[in-house]
Amino acid sequence: MGKSVKRARPDPPGRIAIAEAARRLFRQKGYASTTIEAIAAEAGYAVQTVYFHFKTKAAIVQYLVDRMRAETITPAFERSMQDQPAQSRLDALAKVARHTAELWWDVYEVLHSASQSDDTLGALVTDMEGGRLYGQRLLAKALAARKELGSGIDVATATDVIWALASEDTYRRLVVERKWSPSRYEAWLSQCLSRELLG
Repeated sequence: MGKSVKRARPDPPGRIAIAEAARRLFRQKGYASTTIEAIAAEAGYAVQTVYFHFKTKAAIVQYLVDRMRAETITPAFERSMQDQPAQSRLDALAKVARHTAELWWDVYEVLHSASQSDDTLGALVTDMEGGRLYGQRLLAKALAARKELGSGIDVATATDVIWALASEDTYRRLVVERKWSPSRYEAWLSQCLSRELLG
């Protein structure tokens, strides 16, 4: 959140097909068990073509994360930062949290599991967390600037509340583990953010 990712020109079809094939295999077999050879076979391309587009499996995950940012996170975050009442901002934030997790949960899972043993992906997780915190702090500052935060809530506290509630871990616990519907999670998150931040 908060970091814009834009491409100068559309990606070639082969690059997209290879990344989507890898994503399917990561979801089915796991990151560690998926080979470049398997990705090539799944995508219908030669192994050399996969290496032409992506030198490593980590590069494929990086590409998927870049797509997640460009297609889902950045546009939704920019909409949430438009001048609008506090509740509308929080509703937009809840929608960002829900739809990003809903559309890209498998990529989150691959990223976090693989980052334990891959330094490149570990650095990517750190970068993503930094971007999310940066964006959430901007939102807290926007609420403070319009004097919409509740009594006793400063920017630092508001940032911490957003960080804790609108997190992947909260989505995992409620939707993945406790089987809440994504729509129920979104409504709950919006209500919690409103109650904790606006009073």
